[in-house]
Amino acid sequence: SVCEGLQCNKTLTKLDIRSCGISVKGASCLGELLKVNNSLKELMMSLNEIGDEGVLSVCEGLQCNKTLTKLDIRSCGISVKGASCLGELLKVNNSLKELEMSDNQIGDEGVLSVCEGL
Repeated sequence: SVCEGLQCNKTLTKLDIRSCGISVKGASCLGELLKVNNSLKELMMSLNEIGDEGVLSVCEGLQCNKTLTKLDIRSCGISVKGASCLGELLKVNNSLKELEMSDNQIGDEGVLSVCEGL
């Protein structure tokens, strides 16, 4: 799989997998990748229905990751629960500089969770 290949890759800095039909299973794989990959700086995965469970997996990977600076998760079916995970991630991850998450149904409570992490 792509994730397995990227675990050994030391040169790829940008992965654009927008609108690729990725589900929770694929997001879980990406979360595991982010735990070990030291080269990836941008992950663009908008327009994939990963939902809250998928975002949780990505957040778990980013807790260990020190290189990713940009995460694009626009239109990924994320709700308040996923936004809460992102808020907690932002409290501990010092490398992430850009987070794009428009077109998700996070509402006021989700925005508050993200803001608390800043």
